[in-house]
This record gives sequence, C-alpha cells and structure tokens, in this order.
Amino acid sequence: MQSGTRSGELTSRQHALLMAAVQEFISTAEPVGSQQLASRHAVGIRAAMVRNLMAELEEAGFLIQPHTSAGRIPTDKAFRYYVDQLVPPPPIGFQDRTQIELHYSAPREDVGEIIRDTSRFLALITGQAALVMAPRLESLRIERVNLIRLREREVFVIFVPVAGGVQTRLAQTDKDHSQADLDRMAGFLNASLSGRTLQYAREWIEERLKEDRAIYDSFLRTALSLGTALTRSPVVGQLYVEGSSKAVEQPEFTDPAKLRELLRALEDKRALLDLLERSLKQDALTVSIGSENFDTRLTPFSVIAASYASGSFQLGSLAVVGPVRMDYERVIPLVSYTAKALSRALEH
Repeated sequence: MQSGTRSGELTSRQHALLMAAVQEFISTAEPVGSQQLASRHAVGIRAAMVRNLMAELEEAGFLIQPHTSAGRIPTDKAFRYYVDQLVPPPPIGFQDRTQIELHYSAPREDVGEIIRDTSRFLALITGQAALVMAPRLESLRIERVNLIRLREREVFVIFVPVAGGVQTRLAQTDKDHSQADLDRMAGFLNASLSGRTLQYAREWIEERLKEDRAIYDSFLRTALSLGTALTRSPVVGQLYVEGSSKAVEQPEFTDPAKLRELLRALEDKRALLDLLERSLKQDALTVSIGSENFDTRLTPFSVIAASYASGSFQLGSLAVVGPVRMDYERVIPLVSYTAKALSRALEH
C-alpha cells in the first residue's frame, strides 16, 4: 500500500479512483469492477493498475468486496471522504433553483400549510423521504398579544407570531376584568415583548414577577399572569414526513430487512424530532452517513439536514433520509437551498 494511504491521506491516483468508484456506485447501485472504472472514467491508468489501487483502498477501509468474484462497493468512510470533497457545497443547478423559487413565489398566510407543503415538495425534488419540523413554539417571535374577555374571570389569550398563524390559551383570573382593562394589559405586554421570542418572554415574565412592584401592583401582576398562561405548556414539536414511497423505490430496499428498517425509522416521530433538534443545534447543513447517525436504526441510511429561520431566529429544521448511496452532489444543494427559500417565505 502506498504511503499516502498509510498516513491517512490519499495519493492523487487513489483520490481520483475513489471518487470515480463512489460516483459509479451512486449511479448503478452495483459493485464496481476495475475494468468498469478504467473504461467508463478518465482515471488515466490501465485496468491492472486500477486493480492494485482498489486493493490499496480496500486495505485502507474505503472499499469492501461483498463476494470473492464481485467488484467492490464504497464504505461509509468512502462516502464521508467523497462528501468532504464537496465542501463548499456544489452550486444548485439552474432548473432546480428555478423550480424552488417558483414553488415559494406564491404568498401564503398559513404557516402550517407552508411547512406541510415543504415536506411534500422536498420529497418530490430529491426523490427521498423528507422530514420537516414545524417551528418550535419557543422560537417564534411575538408580533402581538390579544386578550379577549370570554366570561367572568375567563380570558382568551391569543398570540400572533411574526411568521404567521395563531396560538391560543384559555386563562383564569382572580377577579373579573373589563375588556378595556384587558386591552391595556395586552398593550403593556406588546410594548415589552413585541419582536421577542416566547423563550425570552417566559424568562422576562418570570423575572418581573419576582420584583416588588408585581407584589402590590394588581394591574401588572394580572398582565404578567396572563402572559405566563401564553408561555406555559409548550406544544410538542410537530413533524411532517413525506416520500416514504419514493424512498422504498431505491434498489437498496428490495431487501425486505432493509425496507423494514427504513419504515420503522420513518414511523418513529419522536426519534426523528430528536434527529432534527440535533441538526438545529449545529446551525449549519449537516450530513450524517450510515454509522455516523446516533440512532442505530439509521445506520443503513444517510441524513442531510439544514435549519430554517425567520431573520436571525432559528425556527426549525428539515432533512432528507435516503440510502448511503445517495446523489450527494445534487441532494445537498437542494436541501440547503430549500431551507433558505423556506426561511424567506416565512419572513414575508
């Protein structure tokens, strides 16, 4: 084996051959042979030398030979090397960019529908299973708060996020308040919290309630209590999953065992939400390949995830789940650009 492979770095020939082997496997889903690489890819070396280099790459853990007489297939390590060579991510194609821009060009008010539609659209353009996490309640910025008197000592608390949509709570008060009083309280909360996230609002209200003024000022205490009703009981994150049928069409999933693994993984919404929460903390596009996935059920698959935001506030994340033999060069920019387009759509 050449010294480049021993030291953890590939020689230029090894690099060219490995990249060609990965591209060929992505294209055919079949083990790759030396004659195949020599004839189909401009690697500049004969088949005999290709065989030697493939043996070196196998010894280094980049290729494996499933059967003695078969060609070789890239390992997770090979796909990680391949993806790392795509940094910075390749630019999105003109047609893909145009399709995404056209999809988000029509104005829509319902945030839930935009999110649901994004999962369907992402599955369609990537040909993989797509996941989109709805905006976390705590991350939503407040446009305004309305307080509506329903009946004696019962108030309807309405939160309108900047991104659109409505969140509501029903709250009880110690004494009855007129609608005029409730309007003043809503004005106080809006003056203090407009443009802030619910996470900030929760912390701010908790601090104000500790102050002496809140102890003796009935108006302030009631306003803060109603604000507390708004920020308590966070809604469990919502997840939209689309494209399972597209995923199972991949050649890898003709194996019933692998198909069952994929369907089980896609049915566990709690685990998928955890996956997207982890990607959200990265604040960057992430690619987890096979054994790199923290959930062992996802080791046969790759996950490409990116977060979306409103301004500088992260709202949630989206991802595609597919076979390790994924067309990363096309799917990575599709995921990245879709996340950015969704972010822009939520700002309007």
